[in-house]
Amino acid sequence: MRGDPILRTVARFAVPLTLWVSVVIFLQGHNLPGGGFIAGVMAGAAGAMYLLAFGPGRAIRYRWWKVSVCGLLVSITTGTVPFLMGRPYMQHAVWHFELPVIGLYELPSATFFDLGVYMIVLGTLMTIFVEMAQEGR
Repeated sequence: MRGDPILRTVARFAVPLTLWVSVVIFLQGHNLPGGGFIAGVMAGAAGAMYLLAFGPGRAIRYRWWKVSVCGLLVSITTGTVPFLMGRPYMQHAVWHFELPVIGLYELPSATFFDLGVYMIVLGTLMTIFVEMAQEGR
């Protein structure tokens, strides 16, 4: 166990809170300022906080670069699907759903592009942070 007890205690509350803020920023990014990039940076900050408080032991198990690659594939697919359907590359579409408790819900295709950006940023930052944490070993 690395880090001091105060940092570990604060991190137990701050990491989930930071991840929650990341999700909120991601979801509001199509109608208000925010989106995939800044939400990915927030999630990366939560990862860095976790590494500082608890060490890289658990984070080493994951191949974070694979998250970046999957994010790139999601973003490219988001642009390619409309193109293959005879529309312009990355044409935006909005789907409307009627959900039981929520009511009318809009799902823009930009959400999937932003999800890819989120994954690219998170995967890249966590790869860098984990590699830096292992540097002294």
